[in-house]
Amino acid sequence: MSVAVVDLGTFSRQWAVEGRRIAWLFGAGASASAQVPTAGQVVLDLLSRLYADAHHLVHQDLNLGDENTRRSIFAYYDGINGMPPIGDPSDYSTAFSLALPDDGPRRQYLRSLFNDRLPSYGQRVLGALIAEGLVDLGLTTNFDDLIEQAAETARAALTTSSRPRLGIAALGDPGRAGLALSDDDFPLLVKLHGDFREHALKNLDSELQSQDAKLRQAFLDSSRRFGLAVIGYSGRDASVMTMLNDAVATADALPGGLWWLTRDSSSALPAVAELMERADAAGVTARFVTIENFDETFASLGRTATLKPALRSHVDQLRTTARVVDAALPAIEAGDFPILRMNALPILSSPTRALRATLQPRTTLDAVRDGLHAARWRGALATSGERVLALGSATQLASALPLTGLPSGVTINCHREDAPTLERAVTSEALTRGLARRLPVRALIRDRGHQLIIRPASADRPDSAAQASARQALIRAYGDPLNGVCPNKLGRGPDGQRRMFAEGVRLNVEWRLDQLWLLFVPHTWVSPVDRTNDAGRGGDPASAWRKERWVNRRNEKWAEIIAAWASILAPEAETKIAVLPPGSESDAIVSQEFVLSSTTAYSRVAR
Repeated sequence: MSVAVVDLGTFSRQWAVEGRRIAWLFGAGASASAQVPTAGQVVLDLLSRLYADAHHLVHQDLNLGDENTRRSIFAYYDGINGMPPIGDPSDYSTAFSLALPDDGPRRQYLRSLFNDRLPSYGQRVLGALIAEGLVDLGLTTNFDDLIEQAAETARAALTTSSRPRLGIAALGDPGRAGLALSDDDFPLLVKLHGDFREHALKNLDSELQSQDAKLRQAFLDSSRRFGLAVIGYSGRDASVMTMLNDAVATADALPGGLWWLTRDSSSALPAVAELMERADAAGVTARFVTIENFDETFASLGRTATLKPALRSHVDQLRTTARVVDAALPAIEAGDFPILRMNALPILSSPTRALRATLQPRTTLDAVRDGLHAARWRGALATSGERVLALGSATQLASALPLTGLPSGVTINCHREDAPTLERAVTSEALTRGLARRLPVRALIRDRGHQLIIRPASADRPDSAAQASARQALIRAYGDPLNGVCPNKLGRGPDGQRRMFAEGVRLNVEWRLDQLWLLFVPHTWVSPVDRTNDAGRGGDPASAWRKERWVNRRNEKWAEIIAAWASILAPEAETKIAVLPPGSESDAIVSQEFVLSSTTAYSRVAR
């Protein structure tokens, strides 16, 4: 039996109909974008304190942002020195037991994590849904008060409200949950592990094994009336998972379904997969929902919800104000000029299918790059932590990287404002590589932004007719050499040779004005300087030289360069760019091309 997987849009539409019939269970991921540390970050911090003590180091001197430091800490505690393997569901509790075994210091430590924290965008939208009456019941394993803050702020936006304030049932007053349910006293938030302001907290396995009986019963009672959507929760707590399994085993439980929102259902813990299978077998509508993060999820729900005008205004004001305004394409009639031609080409279509996979824990970016290089990977790939999204061959991807399972095909769509960062990243790389195959350039794929730089003309690698035409267009526009050797004053490269330069463009894919655009910024690339000698330590001397090179490239010259790049990037009204090179493996799961418009964005003087 296999539990169905749906996308966020499908869930949002169903939630808009079901609304109050669905309760919510929030885990640590619900507070991550509010800068509240996740369980993994807490584990690292606690282990770093133990590590510093064991090695007689000053704790504040440990740079936890350095990968080598993190690797040393985890290696010292990975299944040894009192810890289970890193990533084991019990590592959070064990780290606390080793570092802060007493509840007083533990409570003070947790309190320090929540000081001065404010609700994230997604939590503020959640607050508006609570104030509107679209969320009646929430449960959380978190100790913070961010949901309470968000709900109170949204309620204050209403001039009058018959909706009571959000009630809280925690370990200090567990009977309140049952009373609120029996009296329909909503909205209610049940804090399963307590509140950081309470004396009683539960975050050790020994404590969680005896979940408060009244809170547990309240949850089971609610499961006969509500469905449940789970977000930001991994399923690590045996006590909570036992509660969920007991609810699934209850007759006629979860009438609104069981929805487990996650980035990758294939990487769910075995306990979660087993729970969903049991729910499905019991006749509960059980679905995994593929999401990117908490904020994007509640942004989607906020768009589908019907809110009072004051709350709609409250939600709309949470969004960042756009810094651009729409402008019509230029007309030829007299009086419509001056017009500024922009360095942006509309992307009319892009890939809609991709490969998704999960890397094995603690796989480094260097290992990913080395694996792709060794496998002669011909596609595009983006990764964030353990998640991978790729355009290319599933077989080649599986052979190149240490994955937890076989890659699966997924639907992607970059033609929307809230497209996930990973989808936008793999689209940008694929488009950069596709353009490089057509032009007399080479692609530089970098985390901080991709580039196309013009390669020197060579008899060993002659240009095709189209490439030769593109090169001539750039030569006419620049009026200067497109490649060459840098002056001696710019230093030497790591190979001891004089540095090289080449004209090129930086590329970026962005959503603006309800359209996906390819932004291209002309610049001069200079090969790296040797950082091992004195010449490279005081800043790159090429920076000033590059500015001097561009000082006279303004107005008409800049317009000529923009026009030349636009004409070679998209020479036809609808230019097709292949995603993969010819002869790619037959199991490549992609749409086969991009389509670029040749009409750049324009702007005119405001009136």
